[in-house]
Amino acid sequence: MVRSILAVLFGVIAGAFLVFLSERVSHMLFPIPAGFDPTKPGAIAALPFGAKAAVVIAWFAGAFGGGSLASLIARRWAPAVWVVAATILLFAMTNFSAFPHPLWMVVASAPAVGLGGYFAVRLTGARYGRPPVAEKKSFP
Repeated sequence: MVRSILAVLFGVIAGAFLVFLSERVSHMLFPIPAGFDPTKPGAIAALPFGAKAAVVIAWFAGAFGGGSLASLIARRWAPAVWVVAATILLFAMTNFSAFPHPLWMVVASAPAVGLGGYFAVRLTGARYGRPPVAEKKSFP
């Protein structure tokens, strides 16, 4: 139980860090214009398509990377992946409520995060059901 909780915690932290890194790279590729205020209606919509697509890709990367880490820590238990992915989606929705985004970004966020979680489950070979039990250690 504790291992599963720690897996989700570390997965969320790693996923959020991957989103942060991905968005930093995006800012290098697509510099933000001077005087940019994301709270103004249409400000984010006026950014280049690549900058907006990079944000959606960052959400995918966060769900995939954080979910993969959570799966491995939780001994390949798939529900840990989905809790991480749901948390990354919650972070994205929080972002939507803070700044007005184009509709396509809002709509694309759920499939992007879902695919990230799905590929994390597939890549790590995670399974459903009860969490795996720790192996008993025998002392000589």
